[in-house]
Order: sequence, then C-alpha cells, then structure tokens
Amino acid sequence: MNLRIIRAPALVIGIALAGVAMATPQDHKAQPQPRSMLDLNHDGAIDRSEAAAHPRLAEHFDRMDRDGDGKIERGERPRHMHRGGKRMHRGHHGAMAAIRLDTDGDGRISTIEAAASRFATTFGEIDRNRDGYLVRSELDAAAEKRRSEFAAKRIQRFEAKFTEADANRDGRLSRSEVEAGWPRHARAFAFLDEDRDGQLSRADLMPRSQR
Repeated sequence: MNLRIIRAPALVIGIALAGVAMATPQDHKAQPQPRSMLDLNHDGAIDRSEAAAHPRLAEHFDRMDRDGDGKIERGERPRHMHRGGKRMHRGHHGAMAAIRLDTDGDGRISTIEAAASRFATTFGEIDRNRDGYLVRSELDAAAEKRRSEFAAKRIQRFEAKFTEADANRDGRLSRSEVEAGWPRHARAFAFLDEDRDGQLSRADLMPRSQR
C-alpha cells in the first residue's frame, strides 16, 4: 500500500518533467532570430548610413553592394566556407568550384567539362590562346576583368548620383542637397563631414579604395 502511495506521485512528477523537456525545444525554436546590430531600422539590409559608423564596412560598401541598390542585402554579405575549422575565403571557394569542373584532373577545363557551368557562355572569351582549355591564369584574368568592369560601373553610378544631387553645381553637397537628392546619406552626414565644413565632396562620399 505504501508503495502505491509513493509510485503515484513519482509517476506524476515524471510526466510533468517529460512535458517540460518536450516543450523546451519548441519554446526555443519559437524565439525570434537575432537581428544584425548594424541593421538599425530592421529592414533586413544594411544601407550606407548604417555602414558609415563602421569604417571598414563603409570602405568596401560599393564592392559588396553588387546590384548597386544602395543596400547590402543578406545575399550580398561576405560568405565564408569552413573546412576542418579553417575559414575559406570567397576567392578560394571560387577556385575550388573551378577545380571541381576539372573532372579528369589534368589541371585545365575543357569545353566539355565547362558545358554545364557558368563558363559555358563565356568560354571563348576566357580562352585567350584559343587552345580549347581554360587554365588558372585565364580564369584569374577573367575574374580581374569582371572586377574592373564592376568597379567602373560603380563609379559611373556614383558620379551620376552625385551630379544629380549637386543642385547648384559647385562640386560639393550641402546637407540640404543631400537630404533632397541623396537622402540615404542624410543620417550619416555629420560622420562623413570629417572637416566639419558643412559640405560633402566626392572624396568624402567615395570609399578610399575608389579614390
């Protein structure tokens, strides 16, 4: 009889603990994912004014903003692959992707190996010596050409936007001109205006890497 009295509470406690254990993971999953501390307005992207408080990010903003919309979306943020606990840079990841195309392991990519890849449509352009194969130096040269083209387009977009915002055509942007013609820089105006002259020059707005 005493055993029955002891077992019943124990069974109830066991069921209660099991219920807590089952509920805990569900409660944890229901919690919202933390937002990026840089994304101050919580719109899922980092704009130039939000990046301005972080010099390294601001310097590389245009390079990371691949579609030129003035925001770094989640898909444009640097991604790193890990192998054996070591970080793999995006450039190494690109090299690994090319190496995987070399299915016969001869150190070069043939037209057949490239047929189903992103190199299929530009193979002839990349294959500078016209031998029907892509080698490392040719792939590196093609990548550098793309980077140069993207950089030139970024500068063109920047110049067009600056000229549009420069209402009085004096080559500088006042706070009112920024607010009217380039509002996404308005919040960061004081930070960008390092010499405190109340004007932003092209150099003030352009990342160091593009000056």
